[in-house]
Amino acid sequence: MVDKDKRRNYPLRSYVVSKKWLSWLKGNDKIIIEMLEKQSANLVDATTSLVEIILESQEKNFSKGKISKIKDLEHEGDNITHNLFTTLSQTFVTPLDREDIAGLASAIDEVLDYTDGIADRFLLFNIQRPTSIMIDLSKILLGASREIHFVTKTLHNMKNAFELLPHCHNIKKYEQQADKLYRRAIAELFETNTDAIEVIKLKEIYENFESSLDKCQDVADIIEDIVLKYG
Repeated sequence: MVDKDKRRNYPLRSYVVSKKWLSWLKGNDKIIIEMLEKQSANLVDATTSLVEIILESQEKNFSKGKISKIKDLEHEGDNITHNLFTTLSQTFVTPLDREDIAGLASAIDEVLDYTDGIADRFLLFNIQRPTSIMIDLSKILLGASREIHFVTKTLHNMKNAFELLPHCHNIKKYEQQADKLYRRAIAELFETNTDAIEVIKLKEIYENFESSLDKCQDVADIIEDIVLKYG
């Protein structure tokens, strides 16, 4: 038989455990959103370096150091994504729907993968003279990346969730601009270039740009879904 003094301590003990548990959950909420923010900041660093590579290669040889930097950022992005998924798997209650968090992390990671792919091809294919469309596409990708970083930072406070929608629309506008440029670039490529190897090289770079912006739009779609759920 449990004596009365011990029985009286049970609710207090339960309350203390409950407080610790809720504190842990709240801490993980913050960590998960911070990881998304860190992941998107990493993406902005990479797309900024890509623009610099392409602009530099107009006048001189592009910086191999910047290409190495993008590769390092891509590895860092993989680590952030891995840690985020690990934290997500260990968290019982998540700040947003688990599927939305996973989708955001995966889409941002894929944008970074394609950014790294573009930089890699500049080096592997020894691109000396970027086309004007490549320059425009790199700036569009950077603009979309900055919008992605803004929306992930704003996920800390969902009280004004509907304010995120214009930024999602901006990302989609960037994707539409990139899609038009991509179609124009491919048409011009086959009309004006008689070197089959050169056509293959440039086409691969254009395709990576298009794929990267498609993934940016995926981010915008997921954020819009989150706004409708929590706004």
